[in-house]
Amino acid sequence: MSELTLEALRSELAPMRADIAALQRDVAGMQRDLAGMRPNIDGIPLIQRAIATIHQEQRMMKAAINEIARTQFTSGEVEALHSDVNSVQSTHMEVETRLLSLERQMREVLEKLNSR
Repeated sequence: MSELTLEALRSELAPMRADIAALQRDVAGMQRDLAGMRPNIDGIPLIQRAIATIHQEQRMMKAAINEIARTQFTSGEVEALHSDVNSVQSTHMEVETRLLSLERQMREVLEKLNSR
């Protein structure tokens, strides 16, 4: 059995050091990616509250429309109700789209983290 010299040990450790350095670069890159996503992640509770508010407004408008349907109302009132419903629905769609986008980004980041 040959004796292990300091030079032999260094040459054996060199590939491991290169692998460790590559892993450190990967981790630093992931940290930058996560730091960039942090504002989006922090905004998810705000988006969820906005969605809940929009759902409540939709229920209130449906109730109002049902109540008005029992009485006679003008075409201007109908147009105003349609405008309000359209506004709430478009806001709802926009918020849900943002939430889905954030969820997709989170899945992608988790997949990157899990694949390494």
